[in-house]
Amino acid sequence: MSLKLQVDHVTASTAGPLKLQLGCGLNLLPGWINTDSQPVATADYLDFTRPFPFAADAFDAAFCEHTIEHIEKTEALKMISEVFRVLKPGGRFRVVTPSLENFCRLALEPQSPVAQTYLAFHRRYTGDAQATIADAINRIFYGHGHRHIYALNELALVLQQAGFTEIKAMPAGTYGHSIFQDVDGHGRVIGAEINAIEAMALEAAKP
Repeated sequence: MSLKLQVDHVTASTAGPLKLQLGCGLNLLPGWINTDSQPVATADYLDFTRPFPFAADAFDAAFCEHTIEHIEKTEALKMISEVFRVLKPGGRFRVVTPSLENFCRLALEPQSPVAQTYLAFHRRYTGDAQATIADAINRIFYGHGHRHIYALNELALVLQQAGFTEIKAMPAGTYGHSIFQDVDGHGRVIGAEINAIEAMALEAAKP
């Protein structure tokens, strides 16, 4: 079943809120249309750098976790505009991504308990017992296929320019609107504490 047919089918069956996840990886959410640009079993293929194959005002919610930083900023601007287009009025968008401010704090306060906790994680993750906090920070910028690490105000402005309102920021793993409760999956992979050190979440509404 194609993505468009799947959406048409779900909409026609009135099976509750229609929810779209972009870049799901292995975080396959029940009740969501899970999509990814990489092959993932039981997920649908979607290149979210191109126009979405969905009608306007189709979805009640959209969710994007540790995905937007993997595409160029110009592509991310287009993606967010497409999310806005396919959401219904009153629809909600949640985006989770590494926080530039969080990593700046680690760089400026390398001896802080938070920085030392993150460094210990990085050493375990890489197997490099001699790694420094600078190594850990550089990996966020140059590792994992990352293309752009966002500052909070920068990402909030992009959401605002796309038309979103009610923009709220929070640590990864915490939630604003109930439709997103427990959707974050990255914390289950690297640990909730490390995920909160790395990432921020922004939620916004389409008027």
